This record gives sequence, structure tokens and C-alpha cells, in this order.
Amino acid sequence: MGEADKAAAEKSHSMKETISSLIIAFVFAFVFRGFVVEAFVIPTGSMAPTLLGQHVRFRSPESGATWTTDTWEKNEQEVPAPVQGSARAMTTTDPMTGAQIGTQLPQDLGRNQRTLSGDRIFVLKYLYSIFDPSRFDVVVFKYPGQPGSPAEMGEQQNYIKRLTGLPGEEIALVDGDVFHRPAVGLPGSLKVSDWNGDATAKWEIARKDERTQRALWQPIYDSQYAPLNPERDLTRWFHDPWRGLNADGSTDDAWEIQDKQEYTHSAATPTTLSWDDHNWPIDDRYAYNELPGASTRGPLGKATFRAVFPVSDIRLAMGVKPDQDGLHLAAVLTARGHEFRADIAEGAVRVRMRPVGADESGWASLAEAPLERVFTPGKVTNVEFWHVDQSVQVWIEGKRVANGEYEWSPALRVQNATGLAPSDALAPTTKGNPLAHAAFYKTPSVRWELAGSPVTLYRVRLDRDLYYQPGEYSRGTRAGQASLGTHPTQPLLLGPDQFFVCGDNSPNSLDGRLWDTPDAWVYNEIDPTIGVVNRDLLIGKAFFVYFPSVHKERRIPVPDIGRMRFIW
Repeated sequence: MGEADKAAAEKSHSMKETISSLIIAFVFAFVFRGFVVEAFVIPTGSMAPTLLGQHVRFRSPESGATWTTDTWEKNEQEVPAPVQGSARAMTTTDPMTGAQIGTQLPQDLGRNQRTLSGDRIFVLKYLYSIFDPSRFDVVVFKYPGQPGSPAEMGEQQNYIKRLTGLPGEEIALVDGDVFHRPAVGLPGSLKVSDWNGDATAKWEIARKDERTQRALWQPIYDSQYAPLNPERDLTRWFHDPWRGLNADGSTDDAWEIQDKQEYTHSAATPTTLSWDDHNWPIDDRYAYNELPGASTRGPLGKATFRAVFPVSDIRLAMGVKPDQDGLHLAAVLTARGHEFRADIAEGAVRVRMRPVGADESGWASLAEAPLERVFTPGKVTNVEFWHVDQSVQVWIEGKRVANGEYEWSPALRVQNATGLAPSDALAPTTKGNPLAHAAFYKTPSVRWELAGSPVTLYRVRLDRDLYYQPGEYSRGTRAGQASLGTHPTQPLLLGPDQFFVCGDNSPNSLDGRLWDTPDAWVYNEIDPTIGVVNRDLLIGKAFFVYFPSVHKERRIPVPDIGRMRFIW
């Protein structure tokens, strides 16, 4: 064989190897996509701010805070316009220093804003063929209801929500939290559940692990976003929501707070840093939902939700730098008819609770733990106080040093959160859901108490947890009834292969609370139960945002690397 023939043969062999390699690579890619990991695009804001559909991102020129909102200019098919605010400007507020504090941003900030694409995520497929799903997983599944548009008729849509109920459970959504117990009666029965519980079917509150909880805290205020130039504000900058007070409630002049990112108290005398809950109540407001002409109607008109509910599951956090030894620090929350208190001092941390109005003998100890040296003069120590899922926790430098839990049934939680007698709030009714009225719920108040040293406080912040709102069906076969699991008249009982899901954007999520009769194919072939996701409809677990929305200033699609993240 000549040299030319050898070269031709080698070239042919090389081409065959290349083509074979490409075919094998494509086969592996399709197999991997079909059986291991698949990419999905988030279409809507029902999981905001955890996951974003098409949206708009703002940045405050005064505070530097960034936040997102849903799109508000769409066509008849609900497809967002490429640019928002060209026809109808948003008069928006910075949620960090605006909706809570009173600073309205320039109106032109809500004009001609580019619509950003939804997050692109990876989903682990068939994971649940090996492992059972865990509560609070973010799951992708086939929507059991009717397809949403004529173009989608004949095929089920993919939905993404957070898993809140597991097989074999009864679920109650009470004052924003998830309660569960072994299911009493058969799934789909008309039995009215007992929210008091008993020895054989005791209710438990669903508590989130640390990683999930940290991912779900939603900011209400952070002092590091105080406006740098408050005198430039042309509208309504009133005062910082934190107030320095003496023990008798009068103003403590030793505080420097107004217009500051760092707060200082120049005396060692006892003092209080109190949140002004009268002017700025702690609630489940979403900047994402505050759109031009926004209404209190629920998703797709399926239910009427009250726009805002008080939230008592909160986190207080700050960096503390004392000037001298002997600092005593306490975090105090008044909520649900009780006072919850965590005292941090040299040598110990103590967590307690008592009914509002009780004397010193009314305190019940929830947790006590010894502490080594906590506060060092001239050094910043990061402290967190959590009240979440019926627990009170203290964290120092990212480590939990005390955790006290209290166990209330759903009925007792309703009574304490609203002040209504169970006979009024939980009685059988065909006239909607009495628990869906936000005015019945008590507004919480929070404060820090300090004594023993002058201090400087950094990054003073207040965050809230998710709050699963109760509601009512406004149309369909259940019109006028309470949404599923939010009142004893609408018990939510899960069979051996049924799951319950809710959206993180609770006021604007079409989820298991509001679903009506399943699609005919699902009804006849898989599961006729209203409000549940059958195991056969699960696709997988969402675990990573691999391509967040592009940078607004870029013409070429470049992912915002800083927003790549695991999903918890």
C-alpha cells in the first residue's frame, strides 16, 4: 500500500472514530437527560423569590438594595412584553427602605425596564424512584389539573412547588405554618378533622432544617441599606424603623440611629432598641407582587386572598461590638398572646416564654445552656434570634447555642394567634373561611434590650419566614369553601402515594390549596383526588440554578454567575 493509500485509510478511520464518538456522546447526553438530569425553565413567579420566572430587577440608587418584581405588561396570552414600563410605569418602592420605611423611588426607575428570563434549573429525575421525597423539597411534577391554554390541551404542564405534605398524613396550614399527623379516616372522605388532636393522632409542627430555613428567610429591613444620602430623597423619608427607648418608653438620646447604617449607644445604662411595628407592621408583603394595579385576587381568579398577613416567625440579627466587658443582651418577641425572650450574658444563654400580662412567676423555661466568653470589647460578635416553627433559637457566629421548642395543636395556635375562641374560628361553616381574614391575626412586636456597656451595632436586620396563607375558592365546584387544609371544614388527607405542594410566593401561587377537579386523564388513569400530586406525576427534585437571568447591561446572554445557587 502506497503512502497516499495509507493516508486515505487513516483519514477514513479517523472520520469513523469521530462520527462514532459523536454518536456515543449524543446517546449518552440523551440518556443522561432522559434518566438522570434534565434542564427546566421557571415560567412564573409562584416560587418567588426562591426561583424566578420572567421578571424585572431593580436597584435602588439611594440604598444600593436590589429586588425583583413580576412583569406587569403582557399580551392576551399572558406573554410579557420584552420591555416593561413603556406603556404604564411602575411607581415602585425599595422594599428595604421604601415599603417599610417610606422612601419612594424616582418614577423613572419603573420605566423601560428590560424583561429578564426565568431561572434555568437542573432537576434530578427519577431520584424518587430510589429515595422517598422529603418535606420541603422543591419538586417538579406534572400538573394534575386542566392544561392552561388551548395550545397545551392534551398534555400535562410541568409545575414546580415546595413539598409540604407526605403520604399517609393529614395536613393543616395554620397561621402560616405546616402541621401534620397520621391521617384519620380515608383520603377524600368528608370527615371534618379534629384540630385539637388526641393521644392516638397527635399533631406535630413541621420544622425546617437549618440550610432550608436560612434559604427561606425573607428580608424586611437591613440597616446596611439605609440611604446614603437621605437628604436627596424628595418624597417621604420619615425615620428609621428602629427606635432607641428608655425603660419607661421615652426616647433614649444616647442612641444614634437616624440615617445611620451602624447604630451606636454611648452609655452603659439599660436601653431598648425597638421596632416601630405601629407604622411598619411585620407582615408577608412581597416586593415581587407589588405591581401597577395589583389586586388582592388570587392566582387566575381561583380564590380571594387577603393581601397581607402578620408574620410571627421572624429572625433578628446583628453584629454587636461592646466598648467594655459586662454586656447583657436580650431579644424579645411579643406574638400569639405570649412573650418570647432570649437572654445572652457572660456564662449562659436562657430562652423563656410567658403569656402576655403574666408576672415573673409566669415564665416557662424552654432552654438553658452555658456559654464561654461571648462579647469581647472592640470585637464584633454576630448574634441571631430565631422564632420559627414553634421554636426559639439563639445563634452566635453561625452556631446554634440554644434551642427551645413548644408544642401547640392547630386549635391552640389559632386561638393564640387570633384571640378567637375555637368555637368561632373552627366551627363547621359553608360561608367561606373565617381564618382567611388577616384582621383577626395579632401583629407581632420585637425589640433588643441592652445593658452593661456602650455598643456599636452593625447590619441590624429583621427577616421573616414563609407564610402559607389561608383562602377561599371563588369559583368552580368548591366556590365559597375554604381552601384545602386551611380550615377543619376542608381536611387534607393524603393517601399512600399522594403529596401536597405549595408555592413560596404564597399569596400568588396556584397550588394544592386551590386546585379543583383533576384533568380527565389524571382523574381516570392516575388519581381523582383534588389537591394532591400522585407519585406517578413526580418528575424529580430541583437542585441547582445553573443559568440565572442575564446581566441587564449585556447584549450577549451571559449568566449572572453570582446568582448561581443550589436550591433549598
